[in-house]
Amino acid sequence: MGRAGVGAGFYDGRVSTEGLLARRLANQHVAAPRTADPAEVTRQLGAVQSQEYGQSLWALGLRTRGTSAASIEAAIDDGTILRTWPMRGTIHLVPAEDARWMVRLLAGRRVRGMAGVYQRIGLTEDVLARAADVVAGALRGGRRVRRKDLYTLLTSHGIDCSASPNGGRGNHILGYLSMTGLICIGPVDRGQPVFVLLDEWAPDPRQPAEPLAELAVRYFTSHGPATVKDFAWWSGLTLAEVRRAIELAAPALAEEDRGGELYWSGAGPRDEAGPQGAHLLPAFDEYTVAYKDRGILLNGHDRPQSDLLNPVMVLDGWAAGLWKRVVTARSVQISLAPYGRLGRVGRGRLEAAAERYAAFLGLPAEITQADPADVRRMRWQ
Repeated sequence: MGRAGVGAGFYDGRVSTEGLLARRLANQHVAAPRTADPAEVTRQLGAVQSQEYGQSLWALGLRTRGTSAASIEAAIDDGTILRTWPMRGTIHLVPAEDARWMVRLLAGRRVRGMAGVYQRIGLTEDVLARAADVVAGALRGGRRVRRKDLYTLLTSHGIDCSASPNGGRGNHILGYLSMTGLICIGPVDRGQPVFVLLDEWAPDPRQPAEPLAELAVRYFTSHGPATVKDFAWWSGLTLAEVRRAIELAAPALAEEDRGGELYWSGAGPRDEAGPQGAHLLPAFDEYTVAYKDRGILLNGHDRPQSDLLNPVMVLDGWAAGLWKRVVTARSVQISLAPYGRLGRVGRGRLEAAAERYAAFLGLPAEITQADPADVRRMRWQ
């Protein structure tokens, strides 16, 4: 049997596949939401991927009790939760008080890695510095400016925001200014994100004594059991930095063996029940995207791991298919697209999960069945 440590003690045991999935569902608050506070869930998860705003609202709604899309947007509108680029060059929801140290710890490597791209598309150090001055001047004093209006303003100052072979220059500029800690995304205005100054939007930042250790504890407690490579993928840290983070966080973590590979989770009691429940996950959900190896969820289905970047139906821990929603003024049309035959009971459970999503939006559900090819949003890679 494998040997696993909890703090200074040890216990014997291996991580079974079913146990792994069950504990991830529980630790991520999917199996049984424990709080009605979306900021608290965000804090415990560390960060929630959010390049698609509406999808990330449901990522928090799925993990909280009695919330609605409106109540989660309210937490974003009042600045309790904000959106920025702390890791992997991707927008995430983070607790406002943690945004600065997370950006400082994680975003620098991405900025350095993008230096060649910035040079190729004309975003020199001088251009980026001028852009920072223009944007800071436009936002200072609590002002909020929509993305397209910032592009117009930058262009009027001779800073090119047009498309390039490596993506829009304007988007690269705003990403750079976010990853260097000047700005972040505030509320949504008429369907468009508005940008604000990070110092003004999050005026009371925390600074953990050991940022690496705090990030490790949050990740492994909320996403574990997970491996060193999983944490490196999620955070964007190097393997050396990840190992150092685990070393610093060791008293709060437990180590376990699964087929000769070490898995980490938060120290403390473990729920040994199997994975249960039917859930409709949003695109880019933490349950699917926050691990280097996602194939474990496919349970033998002949699908590439990139399929799991779509909105995914989960049945008892496993990916059971994809789903799609179309929101109208009167209802939300939900198409369930199983990978295989569900059976009456399985379909009924997933329809109940669809009804829960519709209630989150405050709309009645119109539920139909479809083929995965008809609802897939993210192409196979």
